[in-house]
Amino acid sequence: MQRTYKIVALLLDYPEVEVYKSLPEIEKMIAEDNFLDESQMENLRNFIKACRALSFDEWQIYYVNVFDMSKKINLYIFDHIFGDSKERGQAMVSLKEMYSSWGFDMTSNELPDYIPVFLEYISFMSDPYRTYELLNDIKPVLEKLYQLTSEEDVFYKYLFDILLSLSQRAVPVETN
Repeated sequence: MQRTYKIVALLLDYPEVEVYKSLPEIEKMIAEDNFLDESQMENLRNFIKACRALSFDEWQIYYVNVFDMSKKINLYIFDHIFGDSKERGQAMVSLKEMYSSWGFDMTSNELPDYIPVFLEYISFMSDPYRTYELLNDIKPVLEKLYQLTSEEDVFYKYLFDILLSLSQRAVPVETN
């Protein structure tokens, strides 16, 4: 379970050459976790296929166009929840404190509400119930991002669909 969340975090983050080169192995690694169901695995395969159809540079440009140039589609949880309100700052502080309380040290220079950082935190946790609780907490953001990326026919919709479906599981699935 943890490895799956870590890999999805890497796929949602700005593309790195190591991740691009590892795309053929990623499906196998996630399949070995036996955490995703067949529909989720199909979404993963579709995402990987779309990435591999691009060169590494094209993937980076695509990512920038989707997440950095768009005013609607971004990967910051609290931007979707609070916008520019004052509550956003306090929510950031609380989230960073939560990370620290579980012994998670952010290695990224990103804000704590950056979805790949949040997923990395989830991958760090060993309590599957807490993992689902946290993922369910951001379900409205995942729904919004899935809707926006689907409307724009952005292939990141496949990853948001995976995360959204994971947030809807009532009880964690036992893994090997």
